[in-house]
Amino acid sequence: VQTPVPLHYARHTSRFLSVWCFTLPLCLAPTVPAVVLPVVVGLASWALLGLREIGLLIENPFRRSLQLTQCTDALGREIDETLALHR
Repeated sequence: VQTPVPLHYARHTSRFLSVWCFTLPLCLAPTVPAVVLPVVVGLASWALLGLREIGLLIENPFRRSLQLTQCTDALGREIDETLALHR
């Protein structure tokens, strides 16, 4: 049985990653040259936020690709029409 990730957990991870990415430059500033700092922070943020997005897509793979509600509604109408014809 697959259960979705609880909404509070998803929000918490999003907020944690946001805070972590915004404070990363403050932590790296004393050790990384100023020219390289935006590149390092950008790559780290891109990687972590990308992994989070991949995790959300894996959790619900058909969220963006299939309109199941439209398919089931159309199928229901066709079934109703078919049953009405045979009465």
